[in-house]
Amino acid sequence: MSTLLIASRADPASMTLYDAITCHRSWTEVQCSMGVLTKCAQIDAFLLLIDELHVAADGLDEEVTRQISGKIDNVVVLSKHYSSSGRPAMTVHPIGVTSGGSIGERGKSGGRFGTLVPPHPKMAHVIRTLLCVADNQSKLDGFDVTLEATHHGPLLSIPTMYVEIGSSSAEWSDHELAEIWMDTLDRSLFEPSWRPSERWILCIGGGHYAPRHKDVIRRSHQDVGHILPGYSLPSESDVETQEKFMVVLDSAVDSMRSSRPETEIIGHFDRKSMNSWQRNWISTKLSDHGIQVLRGNQIMEK
Repeated sequence: MSTLLIASRADPASMTLYDAITCHRSWTEVQCSMGVLTKCAQIDAFLLLIDELHVAADGLDEEVTRQISGKIDNVVVLSKHYSSSGRPAMTVHPIGVTSGGSIGERGKSGGRFGTLVPPHPKMAHVIRTLLCVADNQSKLDGFDVTLEATHHGPLLSIPTMYVEIGSSSAEWSDHELAEIWMDTLDRSLFEPSWRPSERWILCIGGGHYAPRHKDVIRRSHQDVGHILPGYSLPSESDVETQEKFMVVLDSAVDSMRSSRPETEIIGHFDRKSMNSWQRNWISTKLSDHGIQVLRGNQIMEK
């Protein structure tokens, strides 16, 4: 699988990660009008450094594919993570805009409300590997090591995930954290013996950091696609929220099927964060897509 890694000069953590990966491998420059593009000698990967912030880089994947006259199978964006709490964090997440005012409007951090980008098939493998690294790495003591819900841009067509360092300038400039990320990606993203699961999970409900979904993914061997947070869910008393959520849900399913056409999708709810109407209504909509909702213990059994 050919990977395109994207870094941005406008993002300090992205540059720290860029420095780590360029020192970690041998790279040869390839002509590209989009930025500084290099190809790795040891692995099937390209590394693109752009000036603009990556969340606004709509269509960058297809443009790079055209310019190299080759195929890019997946995209990994190297990014900072920000939270108002300032708590140190290492995060992974799919992209797309799951909430907003009107369908199609531009998101505050890129993308368009209702459009979800195909999720990266190796995202679960990456977060499981990162959690394992964190268990044995004192540097990450006190860090939130977690998945995040699907959010922000850019608009891309190739399966994508963000890998992030957070949540303040102290962490963004920490080269040791960037080296931990590079080690994690070597063990997961660039690990040649990886095999995809026979099915993968569409996660629905819960908070932005998806602790219940993360627990199920960590304790199973299943892959994960999109994570639709509680703040994106519909209300029984508001038809407009139901209509918006159906656009988001359809996009989540379509993009997961685009990423892995032959793979069965199953649903998982953070049940405690949802009321009975939401669980029943969304279960029916998923059934229309041929998707069965399973509880965590059912997923972890297989």
